[in-house]
Amino acid sequence: MKPILLAAASLCAAAVAAEAETIRLPFYGEVEVIDTVDCTQTDHRFEEHPAGASRVETILDAPCRVLPVQENTSAFMKWRLGEGKGVKPDGAYVVVIEYPDDVARDYIVRNNGNNSRRSFYTGSGIGDPWEAEIVGHHPESLRIPQSGKYMRWCGLTFTGVKAPNLQENGTLDIATEGFDLILAQYKRRHHPESAGIAARRIQLCRIPDEKALWAKIPFPPAPLPRRHIFWREEMSDGASKEDGICAGGAGTMWWEQKCRAMKILGQNTFCKDLLEFGHNQDWDPNWKHGQPGAKSWKWMWGTNGALSDLWARLVPIVVDKYGFDILPYYEYSGGIGAVPGSLGPEKRAQPLNGEANYTHITWSEGKARVDITDPDTLEDLEYVLQGTILRFPDQVRKGGFLGAWFRPRPGQWPVSFADATRARFGQEANGGSTPTRADLQNNRALYDKYIDWYGRKRAEFCDKIRRYLEENGVRDAIVVMDNDASEPGHGLADRDGLVTDDPDAWRSILPGKGVVDVNDPSIVSQHLYLKSLRTPSSTWGRFEWQHACPGADPEHYSNLKNVWIALPFHNLFSVNDPGAFDAFRNGNGTETLVRHYGLNEHMVKDAGGNRLIGYAIADFERAGRACMLSEVNAMANGDPVNLGYLMGTQFSRGFPGPVAEFNRNFLALPALPSRKLDGACAAPDVTLRRIDCVAQGKGAYYALVHTGMRGKKDVKVRVPAGVQQLTDIDGVRYPAEKGFVTIPHLKPWQLMTFWASR
Repeated sequence: MKPILLAAASLCAAAVAAEAETIRLPFYGEVEVIDTVDCTQTDHRFEEHPAGASRVETILDAPCRVLPVQENTSAFMKWRLGEGKGVKPDGAYVVVIEYPDDVARDYIVRNNGNNSRRSFYTGSGIGDPWEAEIVGHHPESLRIPQSGKYMRWCGLTFTGVKAPNLQENGTLDIATEGFDLILAQYKRRHHPESAGIAARRIQLCRIPDEKALWAKIPFPPAPLPRRHIFWREEMSDGASKEDGICAGGAGTMWWEQKCRAMKILGQNTFCKDLLEFGHNQDWDPNWKHGQPGAKSWKWMWGTNGALSDLWARLVPIVVDKYGFDILPYYEYSGGIGAVPGSLGPEKRAQPLNGEANYTHITWSEGKARVDITDPDTLEDLEYVLQGTILRFPDQVRKGGFLGAWFRPRPGQWPVSFADATRARFGQEANGGSTPTRADLQNNRALYDKYIDWYGRKRAEFCDKIRRYLEENGVRDAIVVMDNDASEPGHGLADRDGLVTDDPDAWRSILPGKGVVDVNDPSIVSQHLYLKSLRTPSSTWGRFEWQHACPGADPEHYSNLKNVWIALPFHNLFSVNDPGAFDAFRNGNGTETLVRHYGLNEHMVKDAGGNRLIGYAIADFERAGRACMLSEVNAMANGDPVNLGYLMGTQFSRGFPGPVAEFNRNFLALPALPSRKLDGACAAPDVTLRRIDCVAQGKGAYYALVHTGMRGKKDVKVRVPAGVQQLTDIDGVRYPAEKGFVTIPHLKPWQLMTFWASR
């Protein structure tokens, strides 16, 4: 009887499994539905603000819950997902939001399943708010074609152990209580174009085979250099603390989830901030205790508790288990610890006017800063690199470290006018004569000469860091210097206002406000974005923001190999000028781009200024394939070989298909400069670029870039003489006939990589 009973039990289990609902999602394929919210109903612990503000409407022939934009308050809708559904901590899930793709809408999405704030906007929406309350953004509205159908936002969600609840006065146990999903929006002033957030259905789905989604990247073969894609999360580290929402593995669970997301999205370089505003982020500054040359433990404060040396546990996981290389991120301002023995608090860099500080940011540069012309600064930073990179010889030997990424925050690497700094300038660049502060204040030519000298010294400083890493085993080490200390990045010089391809419509929406036509030819011909990047920060009163945040000086990096000053990018206007890309080419002939997202802090508030959903931030992206609009246009106009992303919090993407597609094609190209082939296609929004690898014995690569908003069929592309066919990264062959290959279909905003056969 026992075999019969076992067989019967197996049949019952199979019947239960068969009852589980499955759906097919874009990119993710078949997934198991764990929970479904019918947004027209008010179950799943539904809450909203203002109470009773939402309504059920018929949109695109289906009922849908809509929350109109309010005049004097932000608004939100909240549901509980997965309650009592047995959600597994550290599981692989997708949160799906079905929304009508009909008109402009701006969605703030707070996914407490993984602490993500990845948000999105549709059609001619703007995402980052107009006239934000804390930092100025640079909103851009484009007439992105809309499908007139219900579409899906699909947020990859590796669940934590706990989740913050709406009021943030405690946490939820994800396994039993589930987690909150919140859709929010700002008041009318900040999103004047939005028709209000709308959702038909929300689902929580389990990914049955996570590894089946891991992207297969056909990297270029050795000795061709590789490209790199990486990101940094600012408001994220707390999740892995002992009392955090994802403390599993003594903090490593949270960071392994980053690695798993990278595998799915097709990224190859791991990044973690190790210094945030100069403060230690989870590495042991006393690692050299008792050894020759060890600094006093007071030179830099460490991290407390289980995370005191999280970094030492992460490095082998990232390199050995997942096969990534690492690019650590540093907001370096000298060792910050107890004086004496700590360089940062000495504040050796001094303002021109003799004031104590450069800015009102007393908790940043007012607490610690360095003079990069001072030899002691290089020695201090080398010690940081020993403790965070070089003390891992096994991973260094395996090529597990790529180099270092530096982003000085306001006043951390300022232009110094201290006595010792001016003396160095006098000896090196002013014929032995040391200028006084008054000389520099009253002689513009001398001042400009001094600023140029400082820029050269900063570039040399970065190159010395690169050389130090290489001399100590980091093969082909790179250094990225991100000069943009801001969150949202730069706007256009001499053009103040909302950027759009529909200026007449926006002038009626924003009467009396600035509106900039993105198609104005002077934006490119006068290089207004490049001009903005070169311009130091504006200042006021006795402050010296112009010295705390000097303008970009890419000319000082043009002859340096493997050292880049990053070209910041965000909206379309930041990537449509080939002249800006040319200016930021370094000695490799290529560029490093870093995407700046505005944090959008503290904007979800009621009419009285009170926070509605606790600490609120949002990292906005365009909906659908348009989420890669900027990266694709960058490929048409320049040679970016490294792509970095500065996120406010947990990195996630709502439209992973076009993201992974771009990343695979981008990383399949060698990190070498290309040549644009003029006249390759009759369509002005199709560009063909050739990377010649003959010297390396690898023939040629081609990057076909389609920047158009709509798909194209049967696109004819002229190829150089002798090319018999092009082969894409999936092995599909496109034969050449009479000097042309035909691409049957090009999607909107698409990058395709090819190898040529002769």
